[in-house]
Amino acid sequence: MSSQERILTIFIRLLQGDTLSKVDLMKEFQKNGSTIQRDIAIIDELLHKLNSKLPISKFSPFKELGEINRSKRGYYQLTEFKERSYMDDYELFMIFKVLFASRGFHKHDLEKIYHKLFTSVDDKSIMDKLLANERFYYDGVPETDIYPSLKLLVQAMLNQQMVEFTYTKNGETKVFKRQPIDIYFSDLYFFMISAKHTAKDDTDFNELNKFRINNMKKIKVLNERQSLDYTNRFQGGILRNQTALPFFGEPITLIIDFYYDPVYVLDRFPNSVIKQVNKDGSHRIEIPANNGYGVKMWLLEQGSHVKVISPKYMQQYLVDNMKKTLSYYDINLNE
Repeated sequence: MSSQERILTIFIRLLQGDTLSKVDLMKEFQKNGSTIQRDIAIIDELLHKLNSKLPISKFSPFKELGEINRSKRGYYQLTEFKERSYMDDYELFMIFKVLFASRGFHKHDLEKIYHKLFTSVDDKSIMDKLLANERFYYDGVPETDIYPSLKLLVQAMLNQQMVEFTYTKNGETKVFKRQPIDIYFSDLYFFMISAKHTAKDDTDFNELNKFRINNMKKIKVLNERQSLDYTNRFQGGILRNQTALPFFGEPITLIIDFYYDPVYVLDRFPNSVIKQVNKDGSHRIEIPANNGYGVKMWLLEQGSHVKVISPKYMQQYLVDNMKKTLSYYDINLNE
């Protein structure tokens, strides 16, 4: 092996995040310590040149390779670069937990992602033990791989192309033609979005603007293109803060009295504010929400923990649904 090949090999390993030992390098390449030190000095000089020539941009801090860390005598590592570029085992552990909890992937899709991430794990034995139970019992919602469909839709979205597909809901199947403007994940599902977050949602099957990707079949990308008005863009960040479940709606200020720990409301709706503590111990909370089905479902889930103050039509929605539920048990409130 030539000196250039040796230096390149060492450099690549440093970029991979490896911690290199001078003694191990001496044994591997059959070179003395001074030769290895010269190799490291050459790499040091190259790093300095590369860092100084990087174009300035918002990504500059992430592109910098940093300097070789020699804090531990006889060892070399690009510590700063590794910390910026690679996730440690604890960060990977958090990602794995979120992936399993989502149930949004077919098991085959999840396994591919799992193995790609797992190659970056340092202590593979420990990580495997920590995740073994959830991995074994994982049961994703999609019945088939969604990756091919998702990739196709993202490409169509970037090219502003229309797509045609069949979609089934409540036993009814129709052919739709829509332009994907975003991909959104929430509550078990990846959705293809074709309208802004305040559009009609689930009121008329023919007017759907939100489609579960795992339920879209026979997807075809069409040559038809349509430019989009920026003001009518879908804003997933706003929607996620306004509703507990993925349903569109017009923005409202929802005011409730909550008869349990208010943290469950504050965590669910990050822009909500406690306005007062009532005499009965409940909390009056003001929530920037929307009037979609997702908020209505969340309110119904709270049962006796919540009282809607306003809007009045949201209050009436809860009352009507509670009466209907009681009728299933032959309970007549008029008796």
